[in-house]
Amino acid sequence: MEAKKSKKGTIIALAVLAAVLIGCLALYFAMKPAPQAGGKSIVVEVIHGDGTSREFKLSTEAEYLGGALVEGQVVEDNQGDYGLYILTADGETADEGKQEWWCVTKGGETVMLGADQQPIADGEHYELTFTVGYDFDV
Repeated sequence: MEAKKSKKGTIIALAVLAAVLIGCLALYFAMKPAPQAGGKSIVVEVIHGDGTSREFKLSTEAEYLGGALVEGQVVEDNQGDYGLYILTADGETADEGKQEWWCVTKGGETVMLGADQQPIADGEHYELTFTVGYDFDV
């Protein structure tokens, strides 16, 4: 009798877990930023390791930042397991062995999505900053 109760409890727990997961997925898809279709103009500022910077004014039909960066030849098209991996921007290549990387920000705020998942809209300003060290607070 107790084995039946234990099995029933396990089934109920799994059903509740599945419902919670489905709810989380639905919430994610309802809240995720939507891309803007059509033509748009954005500005991407590349801030190099030596402190110099260069602005790229991009006119694009791309819906996501990664596509606009590659199309505008701001970065090299370096596809990784999770989409565009920015290793080279405006001709400067980060050396991962020295903990160098490109930090992507939008109006000075850290972008929490990968470049291929970051939707873009007309008039936005992004920064790619050459960064050294992996110690950072998000």
